[in-house]
Amino acid sequence: MRVKIFVLVLSVASVIMLSAFLFSKKEFSPLESASFVVDTVAQNLIVPWEIIFLPDKTMLFSERSGQVRVYKKGNLLSKPILTVKEINTTRKQGLLGLCIHPEFVKNKYIYIAYNYQHESGAFLRIVRYLFVNDTLISPKVIVENILANPNHTGCRLKFGPDKKLYITTGDADRPALAQDLKSLNGKILRVNDDGSVPMDNPFSKNDTAQKQIWTYGHRNPQGIDFQPGTGYLFSSEHGPSGGDEINWIRKGKNYGWPVIHHRDTMANKMAPLLEYTPSIGPSAALFYQGRAFPDMKGNLLVACLRGESIIRIELDKQKILRQQVLLKSRFGRIRALAVSPEGYIYFSTSQHDPPEGKPRPGDDLILRIRPATGNADVFTNGPTKNVGQETNVAVNNDAEKLYSQLCAECHGIDLKGTGRGQSLADGKWQYGSDRKDIINNIANGIAQKGMPAWEGAVSKEDITKIADFILRKSANK
Repeated sequence: MRVKIFVLVLSVASVIMLSAFLFSKKEFSPLESASFVVDTVAQNLIVPWEIIFLPDKTMLFSERSGQVRVYKKGNLLSKPILTVKEINTTRKQGLLGLCIHPEFVKNKYIYIAYNYQHESGAFLRIVRYLFVNDTLISPKVIVENILANPNHTGCRLKFGPDKKLYITTGDADRPALAQDLKSLNGKILRVNDDGSVPMDNPFSKNDTAQKQIWTYGHRNPQGIDFQPGTGYLFSSEHGPSGGDEINWIRKGKNYGWPVIHHRDTMANKMAPLLEYTPSIGPSAALFYQGRAFPDMKGNLLVACLRGESIIRIELDKQKILRQQVLLKSRFGRIRALAVSPEGYIYFSTSQHDPPEGKPRPGDDLILRIRPATGNADVFTNGPTKNVGQETNVAVNNDAEKLYSQLCAECHGIDLKGTGRGQSLADGKWQYGSDRKDIINNIANGIAQKGMPAWEGAVSKEDITKIADFILRKSANK
C-alpha cells in the first residue's frame, strides 16, 4: 500500500535542547531547502526494527515480534520469510538487528539478532542465514549468550569497510558490565563473518578479556554506520535521563559509562561528539549516500524515538558543523532508517513500545521520503542550529544531579513516578523505606522490576547521597 501523506521540507525544531562542545565557531549558512513527499509503504506492523535492501531492490525488514518480512515490487508479502519461534519479546526485547554480507551477491548471507530465553535468564544471539528463494535457511550461530534485559539490549548489526561484522550491545540494565572486559555487554563487538575473532582486535591477545570487544563503556548503542571517505565509525547511544550521545568510535577506547556520562570528562575515557538533554532516544544512524537528495550527501541521519524525529547532522570528518531536526512530531517514535537503491529514505515507526509508545490506527508503519514533483505545496525552511564551541564540564557528584541522571528516568524528576517506576514522593515503598533499605536497593537493584544495580558503577558515597536526597525530598512533599 502506498498512500501519499503530505509534502514538506527539511525543517528545524528548536524544542530539542542540545549540548555540544569542541567544535568550530565558524558561522554557516542555512542548510539547503529540499521539498519531499512522504508515502506509506506498509502498515499494521509490530515495531519494524531494521530495514535493509538487497541488490535487486527487494526490501527486507525485521519485526520485533519475531518475523523477517519482504516488500517486493511494490507489495508486502503476507507470509514472513522467517519466524523465530524461540524469541523473547518481553518489553523492548525481540527480533532486532538485520544486515546483509558485503558479498551477498556471491554468498547470500543475511545476519539477524534476537533475544531468547534460557533457564538462567534472557540472552542475545546473532545468527547467519542463507537467503534462498525468499527463504532463510541453514542458520549458523555467530555470537550468543550475551546477557539481555527488557531494556538496554542493543542490537544493531553493520559490516564495515574491512568486511568485519560490528555488533552493538547494551548493558542489560547492569551498568557495571559496560566497564567489565569479561562481559560482552555495553560494548561494540567486531568479528569475522563466521563469528571468529579477528587477530587485530584490541583485546585478541588479552586472556582476561572477551576477544570480540572493539570498544567498551557503552550504555545502549542502537545505531552505527561508517563515514564514506574516511571509514570512521560513528554510533548513537541512549543516555540516562538525557545524556544521549553521538560518538566517534575508535579501536579499543573506553566510552565511559557508567563512570562518566552526559558532558562529564575523565582521563582515558571518551566524551561524546554530541550530547542531547532532554533525551531524544537515538536509534538507527546512517550516512546518506543516495542520489535523490544531493544536498544531503554525506550527512549523518539519526532516527529518534523519544525525540519523534530524524536528526540530520553535517560533519567535516569527525567535526560536527551543523544539524537540523526533520519530521518533528509528525509520525511518533522513529526507529529504523534505510536508503533504497534509488536514494529514497525509508524509516519505520515504533509505537508498540510500552509505556512510551501510543499506537494509532495503522501503526506501526514503514514510510518513504522521496523528492516532491509537480505543483506540490512547499513549506519554508527555517534557520538551522549551528554548533558553537563550549567548554567541557568536570564530573559533578551533587546529589540532585546524581538522582536526575540515574533515577529520574523511572521515578520522575519530582519523585512522582513514571510508567516505568513507582512514585517515591509519599515514602511508602514496596521494598523498604528506611535509609538502609534505600541504599541497599540502589546498590543491588531490584531485578524483578528491571531496576539496575549501581554498586560498582557508582561509589558507595554517591549511593548514600542519592538515598539521602530521596529521603529529604519525600519528607518535604
